[in-house]
Amino acid sequence: MRFSFVAGLALRHGTRTIELVRELSDDEYQFEDVETRRPQTLRKYQLLKDIEAGKYSVVFPALAKGASGTVIDAYESSSLPEHVQTEIDRRYAYVMGMAKLGITRGNRKLVPKAIERVAAFIKDKKPPAPSTVLAWARRYENSNKSARALASRNYGRRSPKRMHSVMHALILEKIRAEYLTEDRKSLEHTSIVINAEARKLAAQGKLDIDQAKVSKSTVARYVQDLDRYEVIARRYGLARARMLCRTPMRDDYPQYPFERVEVDHTPFDWVVICDRTGIPLGRPLLTAAICATTGYPAGMYLSFYGPGVTSISGVLRATIQLKDEVCRIAGTKQRWLAAGIPDGLQLDNGLEFHAMAFRRMARDIGMDLYYSRVRTPWSKPHIERFMADLGFLTLSGGRIRKRLANVIDADPRTTATITFSNLVIGLIRYMVDVYPMRINDRKLARPYDLMLEGIERCPPANYLADSNLLRLTTALSKKLTVNQGGVELHGTPYGGAELLPMRKAIGKSFKTEVRWDPDDINQIWVQHPITSDWVVCASRWPQYTAGLSWNQHLLIRKFMRQELKLKGAEEDYRRAYIALHEFWMDVSQKSSADAKLAARFSGVTSARVFNQAQPPTPVPLPIPIPSDDGNAATVVPRTPPEFDAFIFELTNG
Repeated sequence: MRFSFVAGLALRHGTRTIELVRELSDDEYQFEDVETRRPQTLRKYQLLKDIEAGKYSVVFPALAKGASGTVIDAYESSSLPEHVQTEIDRRYAYVMGMAKLGITRGNRKLVPKAIERVAAFIKDKKPPAPSTVLAWARRYENSNKSARALASRNYGRRSPKRMHSVMHALILEKIRAEYLTEDRKSLEHTSIVINAEARKLAAQGKLDIDQAKVSKSTVARYVQDLDRYEVIARRYGLARARMLCRTPMRDDYPQYPFERVEVDHTPFDWVVICDRTGIPLGRPLLTAAICATTGYPAGMYLSFYGPGVTSISGVLRATIQLKDEVCRIAGTKQRWLAAGIPDGLQLDNGLEFHAMAFRRMARDIGMDLYYSRVRTPWSKPHIERFMADLGFLTLSGGRIRKRLANVIDADPRTTATITFSNLVIGLIRYMVDVYPMRINDRKLARPYDLMLEGIERCPPANYLADSNLLRLTTALSKKLTVNQGGVELHGTPYGGAELLPMRKAIGKSFKTEVRWDPDDINQIWVQHPITSDWVVCASRWPQYTAGLSWNQHLLIRKFMRQELKLKGAEEDYRRAYIALHEFWMDVSQKSSADAKLAARFSGVTSARVFNQAQPPTPVPLPIPIPSDDGNAATVVPRTPPEFDAFIFELTNG
């Protein structure tokens, strides 16, 4: 394929397309990205080397303003056999003879004259017909003047087997009936059965006596031509076939960063302690996201909530958002490159990944979901490798180890030394500064370099409009009733004057979709059933819900039902909260179950650690003030009184 450096020349770099705008000098050219119009200057020598190496591919016809085109690959014929290349030379001589004489494919009457002159020059005793030469010329021009297009189409065609059709059918039948069964009979037994049946067919006159025999090696070649997966599945079962024939490579394997992101959970192998009390909280659950193309960490969420929709929502927010502020707080040396909305998520078959709330999150964000088969961890190898490498961290205190015979290990709850916040910061540093800098032995490249290179050749990342939209999209949702008391979400009232226009337009009581942030239930979003707009409704119990997570609220409700036997009044909630807080603060609790309960009640997550840089504004406690008639009462915020300071001075007079 030939090309020249003229204005409009388009080169493809991954999914990015750059267009030649102008020539700056004899050796420099200015290109622009057809989507972002970002200019860049490339040198001719280096550009030609990159085209030869396959980094850039020439697009023909030239692309302009994002229009689609056809990428033509360069064909070479040096790998073809000598007799095929000789035939290409003969056909090429006739095609070029027409071109030299100025004969186009429309001048059919002049083609015999060109054939006569070329045949005399190359001493061809059997010159082709004019229609044949015109067909060669058409194939040559349609392939962008690739000489390999002139090769004979008979080259590479497989010749049929010389086995008799009756014997061929008999071999296939007996392989299916004898060899491909759960009895797992040998090839020798199968060949003996085939020869016995062949002799019967020969006696019936359907086969010649010299054709009624087959060797064991011939039967083995027939088996080798079959699909190996089907052979193993029929003899050993589907599970064995999936294990032996496993491979993450497939037709839709991702090629660009964030084309597919693998997400999974794992319990952390260390016991962490509380930052405030020093009580061992137990093993947190790590939910991580890894780019399937580069192996670069994309996001993480650490909590004690278990594998649920809350953990998935947290890791999605961490994956999409820019992480410059997170890196600044954690003190990383490198930037966290991964940010933006993934095209798809590679998941296993956990119940949380099939939840309707999670599916709607992915639908609203615009992500595809890919579910791996059961017991096929190689379908998402990057996240599995990342989880396995966590076991090589050098933290020794509080580590949970596998029990071994005749080995006594210390209780990890007594040797725990790392606090939850330090663990989060350490994990951030590991995912940004350590793990992406390791050289992959198979790719011979670092995930950091692969991500940098991939960002240059893939389309710009997509983001949501604002953080509130991200919170709304990744929030939990449920159909609830809106009435004169507002909205009640699992015993907590929400809403005020902002719901009045909605109730006037629809009615006094109606059902609509309600969403809430699993990390902060101090407010909810209520959807207008007619306009589909979202209305923010604040909690009517701000003293209770300020900074409270959804899982903490559920735990408090459970604690109330089991311990206090109350039904949900505001004062009862406060008493339950204080009672459970005292239970958590009790350092005398020793069991792991109590520690796990305390960890879940504490509500600590990786998102909370970084939000501490901006503490929430405290809400003043309202107190009742009696009115003049002694009946009604108004509620005003309690504020500290202001006092004027003065100093007494003693004098002698």
